Amino acid sequence: KGLVSGKVAAFILTYLGHASVHAGRKAFAACHSELEQNWNFSNAFLGILDTSFMISYGIGLVANGYLAERVDTVTHMAVGVLASSLCLVILGMSSNIGVPNNAYPWYLGLTILWALFQSASIPCGVKIMSGWFNESRGSIFGLWATNGVVGNLIGLGICSILSATAGSHALEYMLLVPGAFMAIVGLLQLMFLNEGPFSPKKLNESSAPPSIMKVLALPGVLSYAAAYACVKTVDTSIFFWIVFYINEGLHYSETNAALMAMSYDVAQVFGSLAAGYISDRVGSRPPVFTLSLIGASFCSVAIITVSHWVFLVPVIFLIGLMTGGPCMLMHTAVAADVGSKKGNRAATAAIVGIVDGSGSAAASAGQIVVGFVSASYSWSSVFLMLSSLLALASTLTAYIWTTERRVKRQSRILASIKEEESEVDHPFLAEEVDA
Repeated sequence: KGLVSGKVAAFILTYLGHASVHAGRKAFAACHSELEQNWNFSNAFLGILDTSFMISYGIGLVANGYLAERVDTVTHMAVGVLASSLCLVILGMSSNIGVPNNAYPWYLGLTILWALFQSASIPCGVKIMSGWFNESRGSIFGLWATNGVVGNLIGLGICSILSATAGSHALEYMLLVPGAFMAIVGLLQLMFLNEGPFSPKKLNESSAPPSIMKVLALPGVLSYAAAYACVKTVDTSIFFWIVFYINEGLHYSETNAALMAMSYDVAQVFGSLAAGYISDRVGSRPPVFTLSLIGASFCSVAIITVSHWVFLVPVIFLIGLMTGGPCMLMHTAVAADVGSKKGNRAATAAIVGIVDGSGSAAASAGQIVVGFVSASYSWSSVFLMLSSLLALASTLTAYIWTTERRVKRQSRILASIKEEESEVDHPFLAEEVDA
């Protein structure tokens, strides 16, 4: 009974922790127009804030993954969520406490701190979850990894309601309410969240956490980091640009473009659940990732050939469905799998930080490239580029797949040789068994 209640508490509180972080991030993105109109932020400065956030978040993932192996993980996660809440609240209150709208270093510094603090959520969350769940990780993490999508929807919902009801104070409340949500979750984590029975602390594993270089040398870490960098770049590009493409490139209204783009987010949830379940049943994640990414690569080319919504929406849905699994599981279930192996348990959070940090860094650079290619060439060139990245990611996961199969085959051969040697060393025992 205690184990079940602990698992439920761990799942809900870590899920809400990362969902609340995403809700705040989405709220900030949704109020860009309000910041431009009410605080006179230029598009250029908003772009600087977004880029600074992405770079700082990527650096923070690696740093917090490293720290999470050396301090109390629950406290680290909760403090990260609470400090992130404080940054967002201060940002929302800035104009009310006398900070001028042109105090650009102030807003830039707050944004960087906000990114660094909230980047503690995912590596700590995965480590805590892996300490409670040691079976069916694909299915569990397939569901758990939907926290980002759910958080985005919560953030959008908060902004939609406040935009319609809060009047002249809408902007402040659009930042304060998500901040309050994060603060509540952070306090609940401090009160009710604990590390699980499979964590290094509970298993009394006294080995020191490995250095970053040793984590990078673990089998599959670099390959998964490179593959995730490709997938995350595609995911972020579609997330930020698909509405613009449908609106500007295909001449649909902004409302219809947003509705069609929602199919991508919905499909990613189903893709994550399906990939997690199937990979658990197959007993391996790389083949599921490889086939999904090949299909997504073809669909990214197919989207160039369609313009009518009857065909466009299914293609967008398929891209989301087939990228959802790799995008949501590579930095969660895979990191937990690698970290669960004997001798690697003290590296789980660091693996998450490296893989997710690589994805964030690549995605931030990728948005600059997408903007340049779409303006200088065409949207067809953009989708061909995204298709190429997905093909490269599938090649990397195929390499991991073949390596995994080779290692398993070698292990079976070695086990067979040892068994034969044992029979030779004990011939009379072998004869008795046969008899």
